[in-house]
Amino acid sequence: MKSKEKLKTYSLLSVALLISSGPVIAANIPAIAQDFPAISLTQVGLLTTIPSLFVIFGVLIGNRLELWIGKKRTILTGLGFVFIAGTFPALKHDIFSLLFVSRCLFGLGIGLFNRLIIQMISDIYQNNPGKQASLIGLESAFEGLGGIGLTLFVGQLLKINWYTSFYVYALALPIFAAFLFFVPADKKELEKSRAEQQTKTSDHPSNRRPLRVMIGFGILLFVIVTIFINYNIQITPLIMERNIGNATNGSNMIAFIGLGAFIAGFSFGKLYKYLGNYIVPLAILLLGVSMFVTTISQSVFLTTFCSMVIGFSFRCIMPYLLHTFTQQIAKMAKLGTTIVLVAYNLGATLSPYEGTLIRQLFYIPSIQSLVSTNAVILLLIAITGFGVAYVNQKRKVFKEFV
Repeated sequence: MKSKEKLKTYSLLSVALLISSGPVIAANIPAIAQDFPAISLTQVGLLTTIPSLFVIFGVLIGNRLELWIGKKRTILTGLGFVFIAGTFPALKHDIFSLLFVSRCLFGLGIGLFNRLIIQMISDIYQNNPGKQASLIGLESAFEGLGGIGLTLFVGQLLKINWYTSFYVYALALPIFAAFLFFVPADKKELEKSRAEQQTKTSDHPSNRRPLRVMIGFGILLFVIVTIFINYNIQITPLIMERNIGNATNGSNMIAFIGLGAFIAGFSFGKLYKYLGNYIVPLAILLLGVSMFVTTISQSVFLTTFCSMVIGFSFRCIMPYLLHTFTQQIAKMAKLGTTIVLVAYNLGATLSPYEGTLIRQLFYIPSIQSLVSTNAVILLLIAITGFGVAYVNQKRKVFKEFV
């Protein structure tokens, strides 16, 4: 019985290996740009981030599709899209427009199962908040694990040629099979239990989280994601500009970002327990400091370590928001999760333009200056975040005292 439960849990979590797989081909950008000299570098960079825009469409379509065919079939449909569209560039790579469309469909596939994985975890373990928080952290850890494995594989395949590296998305096929055979179809009992839970908790004061707070978190996440994803795009050009590494080193650094995310997912429960609401400003502070250090680093080792810390810091923010919102009543939980996913993917999509905007505003001539400016922005956000967290803590203590 326990083995079946583990198979179900890990088959469900394995889907998360693909959620953050869009940016793993970021190290390909210089090589792709060489093969398509008539295409601007910004447009080529969109191959890394355009899937995030279509993830948003996938989430919205998935909300409807789920009602017609159920969660399991919707997730399987998404995995099918990821496999076919993800590996397509390896077979047909000489027409940029087809390459671009395949990346759009790839993002659509991820969007079909992105929110549903969190929702299924929330549904199955709704009566066990501790287990729920643990698995949400593990879901984030599996995203990081996917980033590690796929990016390292991309780095090795890149030695052959850039389009062969798209075969990494063939991983979607065994995940499809595992999810098909080991994760049961949607249970009516889950929906019934969820309705009962909503009836019990809908009037509880602790679940009345203002919409403006969710929107505020969404805006904050949008800004942080644009900077974080832009770092993923710029890290390879940065080390090449500073003459301390090559494209393979850059791919390895992106993999270490995934390693940091993986560690953060496993440690999230304990971090949240000890740090509470301060976990977000602390994570942003660490993110900004580490990013700044990469701009003055003279060694591949130090830059790689900082990349790992950057991944760790960022992945402390996402589970915090998801766990916080899933504790609300069903309607608010769904809304909060949707806001988080939309903010994340919209920020990821627009991240190449963030770099262009910063360059124009501050007349930045180099990649090193761009990354350091983004680091300063994060540090300013962190200082503001500490102030907000401190004020909220004082208000909480005051209310308890009164």
